[in-house]
This record gives sequence, structure tokens and C-alpha cells, in this order.
Amino acid sequence: MALENGAWDYLEKPPAYDDVKLTLKRALQFRDNKMVSPTREGFKSDFIIGRSPVLKKCLDLVAKSARTDGNLFISGETGTGKDLIANAVHLNSERSGAPFIAVDCTNLPDTLVENLLFGHAKGAFTGAVDKNEGLIKQADKGTLFLDEIGDLSTAAQKSILRVLQTKTFRPLGMNKELSCDFRLISATNRDLQAMVKQRTFRKDLFYRLVTHHIHLPPLRERPDDIVLLADYYMEKICAQFGIRPKAMSDDFIDTLMVYDWKGNIRELISVLHAAVASGLNEPRLNPHHLPVALRIFSRKKTWEEQRPLERGIENGLGTDETGFPSLKDFRHLNESQYLDALVRLSGGHIEKACSMAGVSRSGLYHLLEKHNKKLNP
Repeated sequence: MALENGAWDYLEKPPAYDDVKLTLKRALQFRDNKMVSPTREGFKSDFIIGRSPVLKKCLDLVAKSARTDGNLFISGETGTGKDLIANAVHLNSERSGAPFIAVDCTNLPDTLVENLLFGHAKGAFTGAVDKNEGLIKQADKGTLFLDEIGDLSTAAQKSILRVLQTKTFRPLGMNKELSCDFRLISATNRDLQAMVKQRTFRKDLFYRLVTHHIHLPPLRERPDDIVLLADYYMEKICAQFGIRPKAMSDDFIDTLMVYDWKGNIRELISVLHAAVASGLNEPRLNPHHLPVALRIFSRKKTWEEQRPLERGIENGLGTDETGFPSLKDFRHLNESQYLDALVRLSGGHIEKACSMAGVSRSGLYHLLEKHNKKLNP
């Protein structure tokens, strides 16, 4: 659990002195090497929007993967931007000057998969009046991106596995095999390990895919990026409509922040499209411009979050004698609502507010500025 959450290492109690010394030495060496060679120096990623810690950690892995040539596997929920990450790896790799060939595996029928991937010779079958270069050959010296690889049929998996093992393939109707040098990037929103156990995905292919693994966090785990993404796509959407960029009210943003975004960034873009269309002739977007289902969900969630805040006060949680819950206890709640209650119950006194929330003076001022609030009740 510690390693999965980013720990460098762990020690069993009681730790031996030599073990502690060796672990610290290795950690310091790693830190020194990291400071000498910045992970993302010169890394091109302007098209990836976000500054949240989880995304920055992910981009560090992307930068490291771009400097290698091993097969890369990208996992994540639908709409998290797996195709953008694949593009970023290619653009920052030594293969950036060669083609980037993207293949949607959901559109590879068994009857056409070999023809689409390997191509065919002239006269290979009825209607093959010309030679066709398959997608594999088109990716020569570049990158082959197999998107939604979890949707590949068993037959297609076998064909892909052989190409990865030998880096050769035979177009339909040809007597000789051709070689191809490409870097493979694959992605899926499915659990391939579970599919391997269920024998719906080949184990040998799975281990070929995952030389490097990057897991993209869902949008609900990076709420700080929602405003940045909304600003970025609002400008693009308004340009598509041929209108000036629209302002978004605080209530509009708050509603977006509360929503769970099961469809992630792709769903956010769709919702912003709907909001712009709804408020086409208005300069500012408000919550009533959002889809009704989203507004209902956000209101219900806000109400449910207020209840534990009230129960926390009643049950005496927190660091202050008033029993107000600390920010650490309720970090998962809407910060804006928490600050409103904190300001009101502290009477606007900075020392009392800091004591109640369990944060430093500078930390509280930072939060107040972030949500455009003042300490005065």
C-alpha cells in the first residue's frame, strides 16, 4: 500500500541501522540524479491541460517513457485523454520525425484485420486492383498506436503478438515477409489483467504490451484542473460557434466542480457545448444553462456533503473546542462551503479560524484567496 501511494521504500519494525542507512543513501542518490537531470526539461506538452499533482506525476512518467523505445501501455477511464498522452510520447521521442499511426481497435473486424494491418499485394483477392500498404508498414520508423486494444478479437491478438515478437509480417498475396521497425503504444479503458484471468485476452500479448505502464487519473481525482479545462475548451467552443468567449459565473463553476464526470474530459467538453448552445445570446453562463441531469446530481451531492459537515459539528470532530471539524477531516467536501461555515462560526477571527480548521495562517489565507472569500463574516 505504501509503495502504491508513492513511498520510496518501507522498513519493517524494528529496523536495523544498516537497513535505514542503505535506504536513505539510495533515496538521496535518486534525488541528486533527479536534480541533475530534470524529468521534463524541453518536454512538449502544451496541449495537455492541467496543473494538479496527480497529472504532474503522470507527465513525469510520460517524459521518461518518451526517452525510451519500449512498448508503452496506457490505461484509464474513457475520456481521460489517452490519445493525447500517446501523441505526447511520440512528439517527444526520437521517432517524432516519422509517422504516428493510430488504429481504433474497436473498428477492426476479424474479416478485415489482416488486410488493414498488413496490407495486400496487387491481385491478392477479387477487387485488389492495386497494392495496399497496411497500417503496420505505414508506421515504419515511427509509432503505432493501438487504441482500445482490449477490444481486439482473439484472432487479431494472435496476429499482433507475432508482429511484436518478430517485427516482421506478410501482406496478403505476398510470398515473402517484410520487416518493420516501430514503437508500440497501446491503450484501453478495460481491465486487461482481469481479461487475462478470464482468458479473453492473451497473457503472452499482455506482457509484451506492458514494458512501461502509465495510468491516467480520472477527472474527479483532479478537481483543480476542471476550471483550467473549462476555460480552455470554452474558448475553443465559442470560436466554433463564431462568437466571443463567454464568461462563466461562480455558481456555474461550482456546479462543474461538484459533478462526478464519469465520462471525464470528453463529457466536460460535451456539457460545455450544450451550455454554450443554451446561452448562445447571453454573455455569461449560469447553472441554468447546464443540462438538467447534471444540475440535479450536483445539487443532491452538495446537500449530501452538507449533512456530514453538520454531523461533524454535532459530534465534536475537529481541533477546536467548538467541535468544528478540521479541514483535513473534511477535505473531500466542497471547500467553498466549508470556508463559508468556518468564517461564520469563527466570527471572522483569524486565530480562531486557523485553530478550528487545523491549518496555518498562510494556508487559510491561500484557501480564502483561491475561493475569492474574505475572513470578515
